[in-house]
Amino acid sequence: MGQCRRAAVGALVFGLALGPVAAQTIAESAAGIEARIAADDFSAAISGSRDLLGQVWDMTPTLGFSEALLVAEPASGYGIYNPRPTIAYKMGESIFVYAEPYGCGYGSAGDGVFSIGFFVDLQVLGADGSVLGEVPDVVELDLSSRVRNREFQATITYDLSGIEPGSYMLVTRLRDKNSAKSGSFETPIEIVP
Repeated sequence: MGQCRRAAVGALVFGLALGPVAAQTIAESAAGIEARIAADDFSAAISGSRDLLGQVWDMTPTLGFSEALLVAEPASGYGIYNPRPTIAYKMGESIFVYAEPYGCGYGSAGDGVFSIGFFVDLQVLGADGSVLGEVPDVVELDLSSRVRNREFQATITYDLSGIEPGSYMLVTRLRDKNSAKSGSFETPIEIVP
């Protein structure tokens, strides 16, 4: 048997003995972060923390929301918003909803750029819980970035012109463009004359 062939066979046998390389468990990743902190390697600890967040992020079975609330005006960035002090709106007034989704997938926009995207559906419920209206694909949200952003803010503007005064529940559903995940949240509002 030639030298090259013996080396290849040896490498194959060695690889089979080890089995496939398994991803680190959450506990192993956390222990690695603690070890880096103990060694005063904070740069590596922060990098490991990002990797750990990515592990948990990818494990989420649905889209979740760390924030979902009514805001006074469209947000100017992630976490840069002013909560609306009341749920009451005058007829015809725009409704701004702010949300911070997590657990989404990532697509490729090419050239090393990642994409995040959602289709947004709206359902309007009456005070008794009955479905008064549904609008699929009311808006699309997209972001392209060279990193896998974990901070994504969605400001959604609803125009419910023509809706009668009363109490309503807005059900906002985001459907991930890059995975089968979706998630929704409810926002109570009141329309006043």
